[in-house]
Amino acid sequence: MTPSAPRPLGPLGRFLAWRSLLSVPLVQRRLLDPQALLTASGAGRVGDLGAGSDVVERPELAELAHADPDSLLRPDVLGWKLGNALDHAVEQRTRLWLAQLPAADVPHLGQVLGEDLVHVVGPADAADQVVVGIHPADLVVSLSDRGEAGPSFLRQCLEGTDTMRCSRRTLAAMRRAQVAFIERTVARRAMANPVFLAYVAVFAYSSLRALPVAFVPGFTGHVWVLWTIDLLTAIPYTWGILAMVAGRRLRTRLLGLVTTVVSFMAPYVYFWTQGEGYPKGVVAAVITMILGAAALEGVRWLRDSVVTQALRAPR
Repeated sequence: MTPSAPRPLGPLGRFLAWRSLLSVPLVQRRLLDPQALLTASGAGRVGDLGAGSDVVERPELAELAHADPDSLLRPDVLGWKLGNALDHAVEQRTRLWLAQLPAADVPHLGQVLGEDLVHVVGPADAADQVVVGIHPADLVVSLSDRGEAGPSFLRQCLEGTDTMRCSRRTLAAMRRAQVAFIERTVARRAMANPVFLAYVAVFAYSSLRALPVAFVPGFTGHVWVLWTIDLLTAIPYTWGILAMVAGRRLRTRLLGLVTTVVSFMAPYVYFWTQGEGYPKGVVAAVITMILGAAALEGVRWLRDSVVTQALRAPR
């Protein structure tokens, strides 16, 4: 382990950082700046960057520093390497490429790929090597607007790319470049999107959640009014649940918690005013949501803290 490597984690730290970017081999060998990683990837939290297809080490990027930009986009051998990497990144929705190269080569890599696309994400080591980060989607967008050479490169290298998991921004850039990719219907792409599936599941539940209480003895209100309130609060309730769990910013997650509690309570308030013997489980559910949100926020904060400290702290 070199002096520039991050500090090893204990058992609890390994549990909290499971499948984080700390599992990427290059990250295990180098100290990195968490904020620079967020800037390069576009992520909201460093703990949300995961191993596997999310953060990928691409050693071949170091070779591009010595490439001729015109030949690269023709493409030559190095150009095809870049194109194959982009094809994989688009299909897997990769958020960050990492590569290690001499600090002196960073300006050259910026000239080849785009100066605003290459981010130095950590200090140089004893051999004056640095780690750079590149967001593949930014590169696709940049190439789509780069004269005729950029779109031509994308048309050749991304032909036949499966857009099932492709982001809308990347898809728009590929359309602009007239890439002959595998078109997926909105419905097919939605069914492959875990966020959409989560919305559907939560919306279905929230549209029906209050109806059972209509059959509680003592309810004197109208079922259609109760269900209408259910339907009107289903969308904000769904948004609140997902914002509370997956929001990038603390204020978004807190707003999600408030929205969830208010929209969850709305149909039961009507029930309470139109009957007696309301379900005690409702109060318990609200308390559980508040405590659960606090616990989830605590775990996310701990994960961020563990990953951040591991990235920065030398052994």
